[in-house]
Amino acid sequence: MPLAPGTHLGPYEIIAPLGAGGMGEVYRARDVRHDRLVAVKVLRPDACPVNGAERFLREIRIAAQLTHPHILPLIDSGESGGVLFYVMPYIEGETLRERIAGMGELPIPESIRILRHVTDALAYAHARGVIHRDIKPENVLLSDRHALVADFGVAKALSDLSSSAMTATTSLITAMGTTVGTPAYMAPEQVGGDVVDHRADLYAIGVAAYEMLGGRLPFQVTTAQQMMAAHLAKSPDPLVKWRPGIPARLANAVMKCLEKNPADRWQSAADLLGEIEAAAEEQTKTPASVEIANQLAEHRFTLTERVCRKLNRATLDPRIIGDHLDYVDNQVRSDVLVFFLHGLGLDHRDFEPILKRLRYRGVSPTLYGCESERRGRISLSLADHVVILREWLREVRERFQPATLVMVGFSLGADMGFELLLGPADEPTPRIDAFLSLGCNLNFDTCFVSRVLASIAPEHPEMSIADLRRLGDSAISLDEWLNIHEYLVKVLRKFEGDIGVLQRSAADIVWPLKEMPGFDVFARWFRGARECLPALRLVFPNDSGSMAALARLKLENLDIGILGGEFPEGTITVSASGDHFDLMTAEHVLRQVDELVAEARAQQNRW
Repeated sequence: MPLAPGTHLGPYEIIAPLGAGGMGEVYRARDVRHDRLVAVKVLRPDACPVNGAERFLREIRIAAQLTHPHILPLIDSGESGGVLFYVMPYIEGETLRERIAGMGELPIPESIRILRHVTDALAYAHARGVIHRDIKPENVLLSDRHALVADFGVAKALSDLSSSAMTATTSLITAMGTTVGTPAYMAPEQVGGDVVDHRADLYAIGVAAYEMLGGRLPFQVTTAQQMMAAHLAKSPDPLVKWRPGIPARLANAVMKCLEKNPADRWQSAADLLGEIEAAAEEQTKTPASVEIANQLAEHRFTLTERVCRKLNRATLDPRIIGDHLDYVDNQVRSDVLVFFLHGLGLDHRDFEPILKRLRYRGVSPTLYGCESERRGRISLSLADHVVILREWLREVRERFQPATLVMVGFSLGADMGFELLLGPADEPTPRIDAFLSLGCNLNFDTCFVSRVLASIAPEHPEMSIADLRRLGDSAISLDEWLNIHEYLVKVLRKFEGDIGVLQRSAADIVWPLKEMPGFDVFARWFRGARECLPALRLVFPNDSGSMAALARLKLENLDIGILGGEFPEGTITVSASGDHFDLMTAEHVLRQVDELVAEARAQQNRW
């Protein structure tokens, strides 16, 4: 019987049904502990054998350990009043099934993007010994440009319970009324009751890809029994028959997934992902005289309870738990990974011109609360931002396994880059091989923009108009004046209604520079970075404030050696432009990154 609105399953209050499937019903619910929306999946009573709840919950906890931007995380699971349930984030969007039903065949670029995301998730899970066993369009959620795979581990948990409950006369395909896998997407070995490994997931994704690209399933039959027989004995029509003009490499990649013998399929999701990316590259090729832009993909890093336990508990807003950090990925195949940290109030979009031209793998996160379109932003201290970035970087490094990892930080992003490097001994930052700092703060005098934004009264921002006007008037050229005004307009409009979030970040930048005299903060950053990095470069704009600060810095290093034995002319450099924002131009950054990668590679053997 469906659950009525207002029903409580532990701390979850049912609001409304979202849908139903073979295993049970899904409900939109409210997590009363954290005041957030969640999706609660309730299993049918006959989906789990008697006394099987404990075993099911034990099995599904394995899936809860998976943390990947394209895997819908498991928040919780439990039993309440004899009802077995598990909890996931509530995602605005639609399933791949709904997308296919509405569009028929999907555009090739969109299909490739979804296949990339799903295959990437499978590669991650398979590497950790977790097989999905029920890949199908209903279990792929689409939100904005993200594809997320749901129900990891659920099919296995039910399969194990069903198997333990079978009698000699029980069907190999069903037990206790529960289908182990969905017939249209089941691999032949699943149908035949043979041993199933990760290659069954690759067969299923092949069926889903055939459906996305061809607008139909590989086998056109009317019953589940006919479908299973077709998986065992029938060969699907070539995909090109239903989608003329499909790139041959992409079509061949999909058809290889559908081989009857697992040994004839792709042997890993990573291999399939590589072929999909190669097919995508061929699809986007243009004449050699035209520069090819890298295709950007958006990902999410889930702020799990494990991550949130590391934040400052005294100021922790529970709405953060289970939320996510957005980041963009240029999807370039390279053993060099470059990650970019943005300035105050900006987001990853400011690095997109660079990411589209970067020859290396490039990713850029948006600080939590700084997304381009968001209301009700949650204010975080810079220290907590650094904690989240450290955990995000740990996952990204593990996922891509780069030989060389380069960090690029602009303005506030440069300041946070130093704090990342100098993290606490008990929570070390993953190894970084090179750091390009673009316009970090030298002392209190150089953080003039942050000082103005820190002084804004969130309740009465109009009182700061005079300060903002003086900030614009400080420009020494028309270009700088335009850049400052463009920045202020963009940031203040973006944070309209949430100006307190911007003000707090600015105040956190200013406070240590105000409290500690001279170059104490910068000297600590610089010495610490030189000790732990094979390659380091700091670039400052050629403006009067930076030039005055650098002149004073040289004298203090000459007198008391605050930076080391000598002033590092090769490490601390000055841009030709006096405009702070010119440090972000693609040509400038790409050249600096190339030089730094070469330096890091040369130094790595010595470290």
